[in-house]
Amino acid sequence: MSSLEAIGLSGFKLEIDIVQNIIKDYTHLANSGKIIILCCIPSHVNIHGNDRADTAAKSALSLPITNIAFSM
Repeated sequence: MSSLEAIGLSGFKLEIDIVQNIIKDYTHLANSGKIIILCCIPSHVNIHGNDRADTAAKSALSLPITNIAFSM
């Protein structure tokens, strides 16, 4: 399920962390006077390069997991 579907007009599922984060960030930005436009970008619909990205992502599933530490 996409994040936009999760927060859509038909209701949203607050148990999903990403949905809670989107709502929190959206509310904070909107209350700060920012204008937010959410767009749904279709996937796997003949978008240039999307097929290659999808193939690369699927092939990466078979690679070993490597832990990398980084600081922000």
